[in-house]
Amino acid sequence: MVLFGAVASFFAFASEELDIYTNIYRNAMTWNERLNILRDVSSSNLDGVGQLYAEALSQLILEQPNLQTTAEKTAADESARLLANLLGDAKYTGAAGDLWKVVQNFSNPLVKADALIALGRVRGTDYLEQVVKILTDLNLSPTSDPESGQKIAYGAILALEKYKDPSGYLPVFFASTGWYNRRVKDQAVASLPYIIDDPSEPLSSILKSSGYSYDTKLLALQKEEESKAPPSSKATVAVLALSEGWKAATNDVKQRMQLANMRKLSIDMIKRYGSADPAAIPLLGQSYTMGIDSEERLSSVAALAAIGSDAAARTLANFLLDLNKKRQDGNITAEDERMVRAVIPALGSTAKPIARTALRMVENVDWTNAVKVLAAEALKKIP
Repeated sequence: MVLFGAVASFFAFASEELDIYTNIYRNAMTWNERLNILRDVSSSNLDGVGQLYAEALSQLILEQPNLQTTAEKTAADESARLLANLLGDAKYTGAAGDLWKVVQNFSNPLVKADALIALGRVRGTDYLEQVVKILTDLNLSPTSDPESGQKIAYGAILALEKYKDPSGYLPVFFASTGWYNRRVKDQAVASLPYIIDDPSEPLSSILKSSGYSYDTKLLALQKEEESKAPPSSKATVAVLALSEGWKAATNDVKQRMQLANMRKLSIDMIKRYGSADPAAIPLLGQSYTMGIDSEERLSSVAALAAIGSDAAARTLANFLLDLNKKRQDGNITAEDERMVRAVIPALGSTAKPIARTALRMVENVDWTNAVKVLAAEALKKIP
């Protein structure tokens, strides 16, 4: 009973202290006075103070258009920023409408930014679409006052991070590649993982669209790989990216390298996560036969081995049959010699009976003893 009485006394005291602050605040005549009172209240760590902050913000919005002096306007801006932060701390969702009015009515970009961040923190979902539009519009081109635009974009990025809604992912993604300074772009990169765990759907839309550059598509694939998406989702996006990497055609050297890098990352992801998509097999075959360099070709062999299906083994067996014929015809190259040393172990690792014929042919072709030993070892792995 003593403990209960002490707790009751504490809450009665805290409520009384809040009432005192509220009365003092309501009787203050200027925004400089009110700002100092709000600072005192915020440092007192009182419970249930959100209502006072919400009341103060409503009053500020009502009086702000009529403020005349620079001192009054400065105090109002500082009050708006402080209240936005305090309401965000309190997760006071009921203030969302007034926070949006701050974004609309205040000209100071730092005030707008803090109000946007607070909207995300209080989860003002009625205004999510508007926040998405603000960042989407800012991403399009630099504003007439770039510094102001960057401050507002920074606030919108943090707001969308706090909202954790899929609709915010792409605007933040494009902010990371936009016209902004390094601070804004770095924040966009840092915020992406907090918006959604599995961004496969929005990132796939980038890969499928003809409206984005190859380096943007490569970045989309990289973000998929870095995300917390499940392996199956990553594999699906990787196959899509590999397909897009072969659909595109360009004579530009830089763009060709971007496409090759996208294919290589796709292949590496398929190798690590596997894929049950039948489309992966011919795409990997294309990378083997037409890849930009040995790295892409060798990686495609490893990916087929990792898939290990009948179709993958059949594709690898066809590679070896082709290499055997080249050796017989005397058309072998140093690159072919490198490939055969990769294809044979890959075939063995699939343990598929369909691999036997091509592997047995190695013994009857003029390969080096080292290659023949590889084929013999691969055959032992096939039941």
